[in-house]
Amino acid sequence: MDADAPLPGAVARTSARAAYENLSTLRAQTLDARPIVATGDGDDARVPGAIRIARDVLEAAIASSGASGARAMLTEAGVDARGTAVVLAEADGDAEFVARTLMWIGLDAAVVDGGYGAWIEAGYPTIGKRWSEEGAKDGTGARRLIVWANPRSRSTAFERSLSMHSRAMVMHEMLTEPYLKERNPENYEKIVNGQTSQEIESSVCGYSTALEVLTADFSGQGKPFLISKELSCYFDDEKITDEWLLAFNHVVLTRNPLDALKSFYRVAAEGDAESSYFDVHEAGFVECLDIMHRLNRIGARCLAIDADNDLMKNPEGSLRATCELVGMDFEESMLSWNAQERPSWKKFRDWHADASKSTGFIDVKKVDIPYSKEVYDGARWCKPYYDAVLWSSVGVMEGWPTLRRLAHGEHRLTVVICANGEHAGRDMHAKFLAARLPGASVYIFQPKWVEEAESEDETRCLSIFEQPLVLCGSLGKVVEMNQALQTRLKYGSSKVARALIVEEGASGAPVVALPFPQTVVRSRDTMEDDVFIAKLSKMIDIELEALRASSESDTDFAVFDPTESSP
Repeated sequence: MDADAPLPGAVARTSARAAYENLSTLRAQTLDARPIVATGDGDDARVPGAIRIARDVLEAAIASSGASGARAMLTEAGVDARGTAVVLAEADGDAEFVARTLMWIGLDAAVVDGGYGAWIEAGYPTIGKRWSEEGAKDGTGARRLIVWANPRSRSTAFERSLSMHSRAMVMHEMLTEPYLKERNPENYEKIVNGQTSQEIESSVCGYSTALEVLTADFSGQGKPFLISKELSCYFDDEKITDEWLLAFNHVVLTRNPLDALKSFYRVAAEGDAESSYFDVHEAGFVECLDIMHRLNRIGARCLAIDADNDLMKNPEGSLRATCELVGMDFEESMLSWNAQERPSWKKFRDWHADASKSTGFIDVKKVDIPYSKEVYDGARWCKPYYDAVLWSSVGVMEGWPTLRRLAHGEHRLTVVICANGEHAGRDMHAKFLAARLPGASVYIFQPKWVEEAESEDETRCLSIFEQPLVLCGSLGKVVEMNQALQTRLKYGSSKVARALIVEEGASGAPVVALPFPQTVVRSRDTMEDDVFIAKLSKMIDIELEALRASSESDTDFAVFDPTESSP
């Protein structure tokens, strides 16, 4: 084909407004047909998520290899031939040429009226290579929030509530389709099948495109706060950079695994067989823990919320904490809304039926259905991951120092986590290891809290250290806790049966001598090993029995209750 030959078909037109609204759903690919000009300042501003397809480069590909050359060039640039596209440029002729070429190789395409100029005139967001310098300023992620939620954790109701804020731009699961498309084609096709049956266009945009759109500044439209609800199971640890994470505040929303997985299973059982599915590997609890751990490592601002214990029992408190995190005022309108399906929910319609009917944070009671063994096995497997995140949540941390207090018949041992700092995501692997120990009642102290305890309540809590127990945490914090116990309590650290030292990636034995046995755990793989946990639990049981037998006190050490007076 000659480069100057006319390409078939009339070119459809669309508005800059429609192209802007597409950003919140990514139903169509956006192509920027402006010439690529080196500005020298590294700020190549463009529509967020747009793929640059310069006319002269496309013409050269066509001149060299015809349609196959055009197709190869577009594919290499990231254009997916299965989707549709909107094209804009400064010169209408450039946009039309690219659109006609797309149509020529089989894509639906439309040109934006007024092109890039209309986009800028409307005040719609642009993005350049320097976005991160502004978005991650001081590591605060000011005015941006990502809600990471495991599936079926009441997250869509939470999103609906946030959408009622007058100054918030709220997006819905921007990463789901791109992740499935790139990492799980089988489940992606199920989603596409459901959308096709409902005549809803599927997104073919890539994961990197969605990440970039989420960094856009929508304040020009009177929405200075950007919020997106995402599912934790679609967190791509390889593509999401620390720099990107620091451009946001973060909420990790979780829910009891049995309740979440039952809800997941029910949607699959009652939904369209072609598009609905149940997959324990998409439960999202492992990823919630990983996200909290990583946010702590890089110092990103975050908090954890439990769907039932926090959000449903105290919606206003949970919403106020979220608003405070992102720096926006709480609005009463966030507590109730009219029942309706938000446009962005249509792409996953079967999954959001309850949220579409909701008018507030009201629990919907449903008759139980028969659940598969996979649901119960999956819930047991997910429980320690959930516990670690739950123990970082708003409600649990208000109950300091208790993370989990088991009843007398269930309790086997007491574990004290030696805490690092105040970050919500601190000590995630220490919490996970403690959660893996059968029969463990778990508490959390910073060593300095032991040293500085003065009030009656604070000193009463120290009675936990007067019973046989296990310390868990980093080597540095366990050493500090030992020193605090030696100087503060008459028992010192003589009641410590063993320390579980969580030193990820370290090698060799601890270099600090301690007056109690130690087990060094260097990886999550070890913590997840059932054989290791069984052997460790047996060893701890023996050591605790020896301590109890040698104790001169007749105190019942079964359960510590900080609300009761010390014995």
